Amino acid sequence: MTKGVDRCLFAFPPEEWAAFKANIKANADLSAKGRQLSRMFFSMAFEATLDRQGRVLIPTKLGQYAGLSRDVTIAGVDDRLEIWDTEEWDRYLTGADESFAEIVEEFAGREFGG
Repeated sequence: MTKGVDRCLFAFPPEEWAAFKANIKANADLSAKGRQLSRMFFSMAFEATLDRQGRVLIPTKLGQYAGLSRDVTIAGVDDRLEIWDTEEWDRYLTGADESFAEIVEEFAGREFGG
């Protein structure tokens, strides 16, 4: 688990974390922004383990970064889980819904894959 984008946390299964880490390392050159990106993801990353009730203790700094309160939303996004404060997730969705049609149009003309 590590910092995510848009004030959420990213949680990866081990094999996806290895691929994500390799991708960042391969693309984060020695530029200031590349170093910053590496630090953002790797300095606060930790291996999460579930307790007997299926819960995980999130370090305070990560919880503060994501603004986590009592209620959280877990969203499955491609190869990872995103952990959001529920109020922040609701705000994000409202904004995303407003621009959804524009985003679809932007991507509609692109060729995906190979």
